[in-house]
Parts: sequence; structure tokens; C-alpha cells
Amino acid sequence: MKKWFVYFTICIYLTSFSEVRQLVKMPNLIEHFISHKISDSGMSIFAFFKMHYIDEQVKDSDYKQDMKLPFKTHDFSNSIVNLNIPPERTTFNILNQSIYVDYSSNFSYSEKFYPSVFSKIWEPPKI
Repeated sequence: MKKWFVYFTICIYLTSFSEVRQLVKMPNLIEHFISHKISDSGMSIFAFFKMHYIDEQVKDSDYKQDMKLPFKTHDFSNSIVNLNIPPERTTFNILNQSIYVDYSSNFSYSEKFYPSVFSKIWEPPKI
């Protein structure tokens, strides 16, 4: 049972996340080559690949069949899986530092209160 589960998981992964699903279009390639070979018996497999994959695409009568060939168009369908696991609990460590504030009402004016540099800029009124 495990073996089949592993095969199934690998197949799902390869067909959804890579260009391996283009290999499913291989019968279209063979059928299209046979139809070209019937219309032009001298066409080689190299000329077929050169006409469909190397040369510039021409919109002719079989353009829709040309676009069904493998690796002609790319599917940009990606599956994105995000696993967001929230943290169990968020904690904040904030330190409570108290600031010393002096609430004393003793205030007196003195000349030494202002440094000498500030006294040159602004001089308080004299009484």
C-alpha cells in the first residue's frame, strides 16, 4: 500500500509542479508528424522539428494543431502552499524604570544657576 501511495504522490508532484505533463501530448506529436509525412513524403523528422520548434511560427491552416504539440505552450499554473504556524504565546519584557522627579518647592535664584556661556548670550534683567 505504501508503495502505491509513493507512486501516486510522485505522479501528482511531477504533473503539477513541472513540465512533465507536456509528455502527455506526445501522441499529438506523433499524429501530427504522420499527417505531415502523408502530405509530404520527403519530410524527415528533423525537418518536422525544425519547422515546428526552431523556425518562426506561421499562422497557417494547421496552426491550432501546431499549438497542441508538446512544449509549444507553457502552463503557468503553480500551486503554492504556505504553512503559517503562529507562535504559541508572545511575551513582551518591558522593564519598569522609574524616573526620579524632585517635587520640592524650594527654588531660589542664583547667579551660578546659568553657566558663563549662557550669560553672554542672554542676561537676565537686574533688579
